[in-house]
Amino acid sequence: MLTKDLVCYKNYKNNVNPKFINPFDSELLNVAEELIEIFKDSVGDTRAELLENSKMILDGSEKPILVLRGFQKLLLDRTKFDTSADEKFTNFREKVFTKTSEFLTTQDFENFAEFRAKIETNFSQKYKEISTKLYSDLPEFQEVLKFKSITSEQLLNRYNCAQIQGLLIHCNQLEITVSDSEPKKLRQLFKFLRFFQLLAKVEKLNENTFKIFVDGPLNLFYRTQKYGLNLANFFPSLLHQEKWHLVAKVQLKNRKIYELNLDQSCGIKPISQRFLAYVPKEVQMFQKLFSEKNSDWQISTTSNFVPLEGEAYCFPDFSLKHKNGTEVFLEIFHAWHSSHFSERLQTLNPNSPKLILGIAQNLLKDPFLSHSIESSEYFQEFGFTFREMPTVTKVSKILKKFE
Repeated sequence: MLTKDLVCYKNYKNNVNPKFINPFDSELLNVAEELIEIFKDSVGDTRAELLENSKMILDGSEKPILVLRGFQKLLLDRTKFDTSADEKFTNFREKVFTKTSEFLTTQDFENFAEFRAKIETNFSQKYKEISTKLYSDLPEFQEVLKFKSITSEQLLNRYNCAQIQGLLIHCNQLEITVSDSEPKKLRQLFKFLRFFQLLAKVEKLNENTFKIFVDGPLNLFYRTQKYGLNLANFFPSLLHQEKWHLVAKVQLKNRKIYELNLDQSCGIKPISQRFLAYVPKEVQMFQKLFSEKNSDWQISTTSNFVPLEGEAYCFPDFSLKHKNGTEVFLEIFHAWHSSHFSERLQTLNPNSPKLILGIAQNLLKDPFLSHSIESSEYFQEFGFTFREMPTVTKVSKILKKFE
């Protein structure tokens, strides 16, 4: 992800347009290739050495420095550094500070050279070695452990994608239209929506077209920064659809609302090839625990929409099938889904599809929502609360009502 100062765009009237680069620009491809080689060869170097070596490439190019710094940032995101806390550095630093304080308060020194000689004698090391070792656990001294390589073409494409992501962090409303998608790609798109905890309203416009409405982070009052990052991280999954159209209301630094309007013609290619195979670890863990404790039920991530009243659609997190053929769905509402949860309660009644609702306990701080839950016969029968993720025990207890 790019930091705010690296996102490039221009405003025209009420529209905002990302400043895309030409992904076939030979000069940019050459610079990208040189940077990638620097990062490939950096394993074992410190962060400071890596930054200095890559800076030489940036300084030697005539291309816009903001673009090149964007390349550098995206490559740093693919680099693993040794961030483990090393107690020996902390202890060494404490000993040096304690001893130097003692020397300065109990002894007189003619000059700094005499003081430095005293330190070297006490620690049996040269002063320069002591100085270097003193802050060896700071970020600039962290060792490069691994770099996840990428091609120069992929880097330029990822840069253009990151420009859009940098704007979506600041949106307060998002509408997405997808059409002519393969069923498996469409289902996976909604799975990613759920994975990034972006509960959406879905409308089926016709047999092959869906419209998705997602609240942006600026419409929320809880963990808006994390929600904005989730929304930005979701965007690349949209690139796998055959036809898509995105309209976002974006609030920029002058606090004015601009419209971001894009579709598949922007030319950005998918930046991940693992789209269809990816299953989040949190989902895997819940499925594993559920299967271990419920031998009569089979759990899977859902592959179908569940139609509700009023032409609304629900895309649950899980499908739970009993050996007798009964199918029950589980939908999870996280801490920023209060408005969506209220709407869901209003659409459910005893004749609704078999749907279990899980709601984050943080939402209960809202007096109106708390009252709605207490007065909802449906939730009292088929709902439960959770902290971070649903517990298998609570879900299993409700499932017994369907056996």
